[in-house]
Amino acid sequence: MSRRLKFVACAVCALIPAAAPAHHSRANYDMTKEIVVEGTVADLAWKNPHISMTIERQDSGGEQSRLEIELTSVSEAMALGLPKEAIAPGAHVVVRAHPGRSGPGAKAVGLDVRTRDGMVYPLNIDARLAITPAARQASGIAGHWAPTLESYPGLAAIARPLQVTEAGRAAAAEARRASTGAGALGCEPFPPPLLSLFPDLRTIEVNDSTVVMRFEGAVGVLMERVVQLNQDDHPAGVTPSLMGHSIGRWEGETLVIDTVGFTPHRLGVLLFPSGPNKHLVERLTLSEDRLRLEYTLMVEDPDVLAAPFSFTATWNHRPDLELSGVPCDPEVARRALQQ
Repeated sequence: MSRRLKFVACAVCALIPAAAPAHHSRANYDMTKEIVVEGTVADLAWKNPHISMTIERQDSGGEQSRLEIELTSVSEAMALGLPKEAIAPGAHVVVRAHPGRSGPGAKAVGLDVRTRDGMVYPLNIDARLAITPAARQASGIAGHWAPTLESYPGLAAIARPLQVTEAGRAAAAEARRASTGAGALGCEPFPPPLLSLFPDLRTIEVNDSTVVMRFEGAVGVLMERVVQLNQDDHPAGVTPSLMGHSIGRWEGETLVIDTVGFTPHRLGVLLFPSGPNKHLVERLTLSEDRLRLEYTLMVEDPDVLAAPFSFTATWNHRPDLELSGVPCDPEVARRALQQ
């Protein structure tokens, strides 16, 4: 399959005072420094929510040592174009990474890898590099889709324009005090619109009465949303749920999704907790060339937001991808949350 390399300028992601952590913790790494590690892949753990590989290297004095390197999730790695076989045990690689803060030999977080054939592959979204196949047209919004890197500068950057009330900031602070790693994502499902933002695969199935959307959410937890097409209004007394109650209508080839009935969640408004009155409206529009979807969201939550928040992303048609099927490993997630 032919590939094109796509380099994207890195966006500066300022920390939001009330809630900065995302699903991939960076607390243990010095993000201001880079190291280059050359050696042989001794071990590869192709797991969620983080892949890891161990590089065996030799110093100038002939001494052998090993360095563990953390990668992104399986679902993001696949969407970014990292083939598992490129970093299989025995492969000779040159890795660019951020070093661990605790000194030489500490686990690093990978940026990209150069293989023996000269190919450079992303190990993490921080590399701002994606290798994607030539675009193929879609017949409609049904199919397999993944957001572009331009559409994902990081959760903090996306959430920066949020106008958060004092009550919302207080709720975020309380959530952090109540739970260690409360801002991070382990092996648990999480609600829209957060799950729609990560640059990994999501599938859309269109039926006569429903639209079904499935996500792995960049952590390896299968999450499903069902949009009802045969209802003009939300029924009275909707039982609150993580995904809420969604009804949809067609405006030409644009699907408009209206969702209410969410249970409160600590990350229900991106990096802030949501209340019981959260209301989400999304639009999915197929581009004229039928190669991508424009995804637009507008979220209101009077318990958290002083004004509605909107965001627009582009999802590429990715029929080359399938859901990874690699489950989230609780032990891997636990170790990441303890960092």
